[in-house]
Amino acid sequence: MSSQPTDQQLFLEAVETFVGTIRESLCRESPTLSRLTDAINAVSIFKVAATKPAVDSFRLLADRLDMVFQQHVSTRSLPNKLECELIELAIDWLAELAILYEKNLPEPKSLVAELLYTFKLVESSHEAVTLAELLASHPADEGGDPFAEDPEVSVKSQSSPSESDPFADDPGVVAGFDLLQCTVNLENLPALDSVRDETDLFADDPPLSN
Repeated sequence: MSSQPTDQQLFLEAVETFVGTIRESLCRESPTLSRLTDAINAVSIFKVAATKPAVDSFRLLADRLDMVFQQHVSTRSLPNKLECELIELAIDWLAELAILYEKNLPEPKSLVAELLYTFKLVESSHEAVTLAELLASHPADEGGDPFAEDPEVSVKSQSSPSESDPFADDPGVVAGFDLLQCTVNLENLPALDSVRDETDLFADDPPLSN
């Protein structure tokens, strides 16, 4: 007489069935609305088996997958490439968790939390506007002047600094300029003899003896 399967064995069979159904309907084939509906039914059956506290991570992942499937069925849309990759990753995680559960090892709750957070990030990015869409909604005005609307600045009413001499009233400027011209043109300088003092200040000094 064969022994009855234990609760652990029944749960492992439920995990295997659920993982196989999702992998065949959504991961190995292109998702369709009918396959998403089948996936929702598979999630509902699996969550009935995942009710014990020891399998919390299984239930959390199943709930997240259920939300993704329900959302697309209600909006009649299909998962994009990134969502399909996350669905497949979640299925792989369930398979790994089954191995840990069979060996009575603890669940890696922190890693499961990171996977759930990744799902949340992908869901929140659905409404984000890509750069390409932003540029398309605001086309550039080719050949336009980016400064066309700036006010014009007129300089006609303002005197140019070159029109006025800031040193015109300085009495020493002209004399200094004349002296500079004489220095440059040596032939215009007066003879040195004419400017020498006729009186020899040292005429009465005794001669220096060696």
